[in-house]
Amino acid sequence: MAQPAYPLRLPTRLPVLWRLTVLSLTLGALLSRVWAWLEGDAFSVVPPALILASAVPLVLLWYAVFVARAGESGLKLLDSWGFAHRVGWDEIRSAEMARWPHMLFAPALKVVVADGRVRWLPRDTRGLAELHTLALRVAGPSHPLVRALETPLHRL
Repeated sequence: MAQPAYPLRLPTRLPVLWRLTVLSLTLGALLSRVWAWLEGDAFSVVPPALILASAVPLVLLWYAVFVARAGESGLKLLDSWGFAHRVGWDEIRSAEMARWPHMLFAPALKVVVADGRVRWLPRDTRGLAELHTLALRVAGPSHPLVRALETPLHRL
């Protein structure tokens, strides 16, 4: 059986996904109720159980499907909307910590590739130590991703 091209799976941690999803759904529900109130309807509140029940499948979907990966041939990093794209080790021009706008400005690793496009990797990703080891072995100590992963989190 052939080994997968991207064997290192880099999912975002579940507590972070849970916080972001519940916050997003709560803000969306509140905004819809305020909009209806401005149009003349009586103000009502969305039941918290409905928000929590809606959050569970969304969190599990994000955790299972929208996942970055890494391997000897390169990485699969996420675009601004969370979809994975292949990036070769030699295509990475810069990597730095930044705030990911489409993830409610959560801290993330912003990777700029050769064509100028930006790819993201959430800071709260499982497996960053393994990614650092792989990047160091494959791309070398001067690679931008290696240097970004060596930055202590308390300095960000």
